[in-house]
Amino acid sequence: MAKYHTYERRGKSLRRNEPHPIWRGIGCVTMLLVPAMSLGLSIIMIDLALKNGIAIPEGLLGLPIMPSLLFRVPGLVKLLIWIESLNNLYAILAGAFTLTIFLGGVLALLYAFAYRLVGPPRYTELDAPPPNVKTKRYKR
Repeated sequence: MAKYHTYERRGKSLRRNEPHPIWRGIGCVTMLLVPAMSLGLSIIMIDLALKNGIAIPEGLLGLPIMPSLLFRVPGLVKLLIWIESLNNLYAILAGAFTLTIFLGGVLALLYAFAYRLVGPPRYTELDAPPPNVKTKRYKR
């Protein structure tokens, strides 16, 4: 007999009904891919819209203008000059924001559908059973 532990057999450890770790990876990749895809699609869409004559508000087109106060910060000067050289930046960012919301919603719906098919059951053995209520049709 051992002095500090018992010889009792331990029961099987219950596996928790948690999602597989791959689902967390898919969520992480989605958080990185959706903004990158929407930015790329936005650049393509703005270029195609301008070539085909689709009206885009003029306030969104052209080169962005940064406040002169920001140019006093020495580390930001090169970055601000690069940002000011980007053409149609406001239109691209507005389109990217819109596409991010749209693509995020679509992928969330697909993710939820796949999780519902593959994920853990809705009810476990610890949940109360659904009520068995039989009602009669109301007649006046």
